[in-house]
Amino acid sequence: MTDYPPIDRLVPHRRPMQLVDRVIGEEGDITRAEHTIGPDHVFLVPGKGVPTYAGFEMMAQSICATDGIKRWRSGRPAALGFLLGCRRFPASRDWLQVGETLTMESRQLLEGETASYECRLLDADGVEISTAVVNVFQPADITQYLKGQS
Repeated sequence: MTDYPPIDRLVPHRRPMQLVDRVIGEEGDITRAEHTIGPDHVFLVPGKGVPTYAGFEMMAQSICATDGIKRWRSGRPAALGFLLGCRRFPASRDWLQVGETLTMESRQLLEGETASYECRLLDADGVEISTAVVNVFQPADITQYLKGQS
């Protein structure tokens, strides 16, 4: 079992938009992270819960955690990246409920500045809620890239 640093060291997002609470483990090339839906969740719709499509951002942040672990192990800080999207985001239900602890899995399929990850969102019993192949862009020098965008 690996002791991972606090999620703030792995993922550059901050509350209320931080949708990964902790990394819970790695198995082969799969990284697992968790997020618990709190009563003050940024995407909460009173009386309904959190729309499952918010799970797409949870998946994206689990990719950040995967990258953050690699950076942490090499002594580098977490870095920003850009979510490009996915082709499909099928979901078995429409809402996630307050109190639910979700597991996000990510596995890198394509490496480079433009990368691709296979992701899954699971409920507390390990039942798949959604799956997607998520595409991201992380330039080698984010500062230089952002300067070029102004």
